[in-house]
Amino acid sequence: MEAGGRRQHRRVACLNADISGYSRLIAADVEKTVRILKTVQAVLGTIITKHGGRVVDLVGDNLLAEFDTVACAVRCGVEMQRALELRNASLPVRWRLRFRIGIELGDVLALDGRLYGNCVNVAARVQQLANPGSVYLAGAAYDDVDGSLPLRFEDLGEHAVKNTDSPLRIYRVGP
Repeated sequence: MEAGGRRQHRRVACLNADISGYSRLIAADVEKTVRILKTVQAVLGTIITKHGGRVVDLVGDNLLAEFDTVACAVRCGVEMQRALELRNASLPVRWRLRFRIGIELGDVLALDGRLYGNCVNVAARVQQLANPGSVYLAGAAYDDVDGSLPLRFEDLGEHAVKNTDSPLRIYRVGP
């Protein structure tokens, strides 16, 4: 990590998670939504730490975490979705928080506890493509982890995303 405001360039796996339908929940009952969100964020934070990650940013319903390896990020994303599924089972359908998760591998600039770089942006774009309750990877993340985890990956083809020069190949972590 960077110390004393030093700049540090490094390669990390970025995990971006966002709640599907968050605006609808906030409009329905802001107090209840925030209460549920805070409980879920605490659970997700524990899972991220367990997998060697660090929460970089937490704004509203969006979470950005960094990991040393894509394998750790993918394992974490899968466990996050499983934990949310279990938690959601006890809630009425309209109050279930369903996250979309996107993961990418790349170089970042770490400065003052934050991350800057294309990897952060691509992880966010991949997350926007993801179905609620799923984990998607961009091509660089998939290439790094392919074959090293006992998980299935489905090739979803190339997708044009905002602010990228060329389409991204996207993969979904299998059931």
